[in-house]
Order: sequence, then C-alpha cells, then structure tokens
Amino acid sequence: MEGSQSNVFALIYIAWGFITVVLVALLSYRATLLSEDDQTFADTATQDHHRQEIALTARRSRLTGEIIVLSVMSGVLLLTCVGFSI
Repeated sequence: MEGSQSNVFALIYIAWGFITVVLVALLSYRATLLSEDDQTFADTATQDHHRQEIALTARRSRLTGEIIVLSVMSGVLLLTCVGFSI
C-alpha cells in the first residue's frame, strides 16, 4: 500500500512540475510577443503595420486561454500535493 501511494505522489509531483514548466514557457513567449508589439508601434513607417498588429493580437489571445487552463491545473495539482503532504 505504501509503495503505491508513493508512486502516486511522485507522479502528481512530476505532473505538477511539467505543467508549471510549460506554463512558465508560455508566459515567457507571451512576454516576447508583448515586446514585439511595442516594437511594432515604434515603427510606424511600414505598410503592414496593421496586419502585424492583428497577427500579434491573435497570437496573444490564443495564448491567454491556454495560460488560464495551465494556471488552474498547476494550482489544483499544487493543492493536491500539499494535501497529500499533510
């Protein structure tokens, strides 16, 4: 019984770690999109300024849903890990 519980704990901790790493990577990617967005606003001489702005906004909005889902999953798994530890 103890061996199977420790395996479950280990799997939950590994899943939490993996999801959190993916979440941090997506947040970092979104931050680079925001910096690209700032650069686009600074360079108003280009013809495709409007298209670039729309493309960056679309990428950011797609990432927002995934970031919310991963944040909730990471939080639930963290609370589960804390609950198992207590």
